[in-house]
Amino acid sequence: MTAVDSGPVPQTLDQPSPEPVLGPVPEPVPTYPTRTLEDRATGGGAAGTTSRRPRGLGSIQTKLLLMLLLASIVSTAVVGFFGYRSGTEALEEATYARLQEVGNDRRNEVQDFIDREKSAVLLDSRGAAVEASKAFNAAFDDLDTARTTAGQRDALAAFYADTFVPELERTRGQEYEAAAFVPSTAARTYLQANYTRFSGDQEKSIRRDDAGDGSAWTRANKTYNPYFRSVVTELGLDDVVMLDNDANVVYTTHKRADLGSNVARDEYRGGGLQQVYDAAIESNSSGFVSVGDFEHYLPSYGAPTMFIASPIGTADDLTGVLVYELSIEKLNTVLTGNKEPGVYEGLGRTGEAYLVGEDGTLRTDSRELFENPEAFASKAVATGTRPDVADRIVETRQTMLALEDRSAPAREGSLGRSGTMRGLDYLGHDVLAAYQPAKIEGLDWTMVTKISAREALQPVSEFARNLLFATAAVILFICAASVLMARVFTVPLNRLLDGVRAVAGGRLGAQVDAGRRHDEFGDLGVAFNDMSSSLRTKQELIEAQRAENDRILAGLMPPPVAQRYRGGETDISAEHDDVSVVYTDVEGFDQFTGRHSASESLKLLNALSRGFDDAARAAGIEKVRSVGTGYVASSGLVVQRVDHARRVVDFALGVADMVQRFNSQHGSRLVVRAGINSGAVRSGLVGRSDVVYNLWGDAVDLAYRVRTVAGAPGIYVTDEVKQRLTGGYEFTRTGTVTENDSTVPVWRLRGGGDS
Repeated sequence: MTAVDSGPVPQTLDQPSPEPVLGPVPEPVPTYPTRTLEDRATGGGAAGTTSRRPRGLGSIQTKLLLMLLLASIVSTAVVGFFGYRSGTEALEEATYARLQEVGNDRRNEVQDFIDREKSAVLLDSRGAAVEASKAFNAAFDDLDTARTTAGQRDALAAFYADTFVPELERTRGQEYEAAAFVPSTAARTYLQANYTRFSGDQEKSIRRDDAGDGSAWTRANKTYNPYFRSVVTELGLDDVVMLDNDANVVYTTHKRADLGSNVARDEYRGGGLQQVYDAAIESNSSGFVSVGDFEHYLPSYGAPTMFIASPIGTADDLTGVLVYELSIEKLNTVLTGNKEPGVYEGLGRTGEAYLVGEDGTLRTDSRELFENPEAFASKAVATGTRPDVADRIVETRQTMLALEDRSAPAREGSLGRSGTMRGLDYLGHDVLAAYQPAKIEGLDWTMVTKISAREALQPVSEFARNLLFATAAVILFICAASVLMARVFTVPLNRLLDGVRAVAGGRLGAQVDAGRRHDEFGDLGVAFNDMSSSLRTKQELIEAQRAENDRILAGLMPPPVAQRYRGGETDISAEHDDVSVVYTDVEGFDQFTGRHSASESLKLLNALSRGFDDAARAAGIEKVRSVGTGYVASSGLVVQRVDHARRVVDFALGVADMVQRFNSQHGSRLVVRAGINSGAVRSGLVGRSDVVYNLWGDAVDLAYRVRTVAGAPGIYVTDEVKQRLTGGYEFTRTGTVTENDSTVPVWRLRGGGDS
């Protein structure tokens, strides 16, 4: 392969010296208020300015000593902090002990309450309920064929549509169909037509002993209802229910919608009543008592209801099951220490003892619900309760089974753990709390006692307030002094900060007012001004050098290569599989300019050079280098193109046209000789001290040699180039060249200066 050096000598570029690097600037001597760069470099300057400015008592050291006096505030704060911490810890421990004590008392009272109810139902199931059960069972069986009038049935349907369902929807917040509750069996229809439809008024329904129908059931009710009414009143129950051995509700004190229903088959099946009934029946023991958790019991208008049941009769003669429905109000009273709702004995103004069920909802009513219903609703929503649920809680004044407790104490207690902690309660209050399992057989409840942290720690807060008052005068004086001292430091620092921000924002040379200060701040201002001026001067020199380097590099190599070279790369090379190369030379220039001066010759040469560059831009090809009247260019080297052969041919034609215009303008006889070839080439930077961008390879060598195939000037292309061109060009075969032991046809392009 023939080297490219056989062509014109390429233009070279001395490798540029490294650009100046802005490193740490030496600390300027602060005794030169104004100095030139030459002064800074030589150490010179105005006479009499070489000594430091006296600082006197205004030195930073003196100011720091004054600031250390303010440490007295820290000592006061430390004493107060540890006093506050000690008082807080002592009060927390005392509060936790009280909460645990109250929690134990309330838990025992709840256990005793449940145990009393269990004992009462067990006693009645062996006593008064035995004969009553037999009487009601027989009377209920007799009602299988009982008939009711159309008026009674219409009145019963009206009760469900106008009284029962509206109240149920109000308390539960759901929609119900009245027809789903209207009884279909004869016995249930008869009892509810004579009793249940009057149960809208609970005070009257519990006293309705005789419906005046003369049935056996009414006679039994007239006999036993007064007794069970007294049980409800004395024990604070919601209702007393009796079921037969077939799960039929044969009696209730209040004669509600469950009267006559079958808890195993009808619409109330699967609830808590059936669960305690099934447990009592399956026990087959007259001494057994089953306890069920609270649930929303629809016959009680969806009110939370808890069932306690025991088999009626003896082990040899069980006639049914007696059920007590426990009152939520009674349970609330037990938890408040037998006080009125919303008042909790032993727990201050904000304390509360409450139960949490296995499902995470409260089994009692919230204290704040009674004290501030509006605030309760907003706090409940803020802690995750749905707005409609919060509104229903406020409307019904009940949180049981409705408000979920996601607090850490409730969660820990549900895991069977006991302890104390400070955290957030179910409404997001900061509280101190104690928690423990309620330990009631058959019920997985958690007992939580809590009190507001603010109320519990009020004494230590008062201590902290008194401590602040005691030191207020000293702190006020020190604060006033600190404000004055801060201005001494912040004013010059702010000026310097503004100057630094200006320099950082690009305003090199920005100056600050050094003032008349005789301390380190004054010296620092002078030093900053010197540094800023020096940076501006250096930056101007750097930018000028960089612009010159960029201009030179742009004329020596393609932009991507120049960018890599500026980035520090020196060994830059690449292989290109499909590129078109053109060698163009203008002959006759030396003879033409022989009679011109050097300056005139230079102007003419620059005109040709600009013409080359214009033709290259018009054809969209890349300049490789230019030397005198010679020009080397390529297409597909930097930007890959499918029509690179056409572009270099158009460039050559453009150069030919440019030379013809030059001849017309200056009366010269310049001619163009160009060689074009397509193929694989290699490119890169050649040299170390003198760097030049060059192309080499067989395709480059062949493009150079085809120019000389014919003795006449013109545009010559290889057969490879001719094959790549479509219509619009005319060629004449002029000869051949040898490439790798093969003969390559050479074609002369018609046009381009042909006569």
